[in-house]
Amino acid sequence: MKNNKRLLIQVSKKLLEQLSICLGTLLFFTFYFGITISDLAPAFTFGVFLLPVTMGMVNVFSFHLIPEYLFRQKYFWFALYTVYTLVISFFLIALSSFYGFIFINSLETMDSDFMLSKNLYLIIIGVYIIVLLTSLFSAYRESYKIHLRNQDLQYALVNGELQLKQDELSYLKMQIHPHFLFNTLNTIYGSAILKSNQTPELILKLSNLLDYILYQTKKSMVPLQDEIDHLKDYLDLEKLRHGEKLKIKSTFPDNLSSQMIAPMLFLPLLENSFKHGKSQGNDAFVELRIEASEGDINFFLKNSLEETDQNETLTSSGIGLQNIQKRLALLYPKAHNFTFEKVNGYFIVNLHIQTNHPKSS
Repeated sequence: MKNNKRLLIQVSKKLLEQLSICLGTLLFFTFYFGITISDLAPAFTFGVFLLPVTMGMVNVFSFHLIPEYLFRQKYFWFALYTVYTLVISFFLIALSSFYGFIFINSLETMDSDFMLSKNLYLIIIGVYIIVLLTSLFSAYRESYKIHLRNQDLQYALVNGELQLKQDELSYLKMQIHPHFLFNTLNTIYGSAILKSNQTPELILKLSNLLDYILYQTKKSMVPLQDEIDHLKDYLDLEKLRHGEKLKIKSTFPDNLSSQMIAPMLFLPLLENSFKHGKSQGNDAFVELRIEASEGDINFFLKNSLEETDQNETLTSSGIGLQNIQKRLALLYPKAHNFTFEKVNGYFIVNLHIQTNHPKSS
């Protein structure tokens, strides 16, 4: 039922469009051919004879040649069919004019001198003016439709890219969480086996981190202070776990009221330093330094390495660094600098972010 109604509406629009062109054509012919005479009846009658060939050319150009060949860049076929149409139309215009002359001159009620002031070239020009005007309008309408379709395609592509980036970011976050939680739970498990009095405090720190992971990471941006607070919680967890065996040095900025950052950028880097860092001996340490100014954040992390890890390649340092690289590329394109290297038994990470140019995740 809906399809029939839609078809009826389309047919009605086409008929109305054809009727409008017919009326406009007759009005043009009436004034074009009758401009030098007082009685417009002969001009109107003559226009009726030219109407079929004129409408035929209008439909051929406006609804077939232009959309099917010109706008599809089939220029050779467009030119060839245009020549054919003009040759055939020239013959049909002459034939219509001939019968129009005979009919008008056969009527005693009309001015028989009407045709004496007209010649075939003026008639052809009049017909082609109508065809040219309708063709120009058709070309404009077709180009506008193409423009709208291109806009829709562009919007669809942009939305598709954004959705892919959102899905990829969600996937990266899902990779980070189990990795981080696995190591933290191992810490608590070891403390529980030893029946340490620090176990409740470890669980409290973990609960704060879980709250951050489960709820805050769903946001596209969080205050930098929140990210730092949970870095401190993680450092406290590691201090309770390692005690005096690992030296930890940390420096954080004081005033962070206006700074925003994508969540879970720094925490995986810190976790990675403890996972692959040296955990035994007096020279085992982690140094963390964060500096922030208006529109800029600098993150520096340095940790000692186990001898077994010093000969490994950088790409074998876990999924954390790879995830951070991908997330930075999506969230801060051309607005970050991320480097990491192994130097003299140390692993060093430097990250600079321009927070004025983030992309929403």
